[in-house]
Amino acid sequence: MSDLTPTSNATRPTTKLPPRPSKSSNASSSPSVTGTPVHTIQIPKDCIVNSPPEENLQKYKSYSRVQTRQRVFRHCHRCLCASLCLILLTVVLIMAILYFIYHPKAPTYTLTSLTISGFDPLSSSALTPLSPSINATLQTGNPNKRISILYQTGGSISAYYDTVNLCQGEWPEFRQSPHNVTVFETDLTGSGVLLTSVTRDAILQAEDNNKVPLKVNAKVPVKIKLGVVTSWRIVVRVSCDVIVDSLNGTAAVLSRKCHANTHYLW
Repeated sequence: MSDLTPTSNATRPTTKLPPRPSKSSNASSSPSVTGTPVHTIQIPKDCIVNSPPEENLQKYKSYSRVQTRQRVFRHCHRCLCASLCLILLTVVLIMAILYFIYHPKAPTYTLTSLTISGFDPLSSSALTPLSPSINATLQTGNPNKRISILYQTGGSISAYYDTVNLCQGEWPEFRQSPHNVTVFETDLTGSGVLLTSVTRDAILQAEDNNKVPLKVNAKVPVKIKLGVVTSWRIVVRVSCDVIVDSLNGTAAVLSRKCHANTHYLW
């Protein structure tokens, strides 16, 4: 019987459990429901700011006002640029339509005759001024079918020998109808014209050869009338290179070449 009774000193089997993770003051991890570890970070209370400081709030308001003004300015600038571009495009489109409808052509200018008096190079010296006068006859032509040319007041004509301004006069005011040729006379007068010895000798030699070169320039303000539409004032510059046989009396015009310059109109 003694062999079947267990003794009090017999050993029992034991199960060892894994050690528990130690707690940390700043972070801890614990398994979530899905088995993924979740990390928790603790921030000291003195580092948490619930509202910005007063000076930062003032800076933010000031910055917001500046941004608002800049946005308004950019919007106005874009609107202004768009409006100007639209106006410019409209003007260009209207001008293109009028150009293709009317086909504007440049007017023609011709210097037909010159009557010169008071210009005697032999009596001129460095101390003796001349008072030349020229009666010029000019012819203007308007080759356009439906365009009238309105010559305004304030036009001027000047006559030159080389770079010496001999005399000047006025371009008359008149209206030139389509397909019209207008001939008019104008008087050019000068005073106190002094010739150097080199210029005087050159004029005398040109008179001996019966080929005296002169230049007649005109600055004429005009308006263009297309139907019921009248343009703004446009300055037409006319330049004529002529050669005459003499500087006394009615000079024979041996050659003439005139051209008009308006740059953007014709």
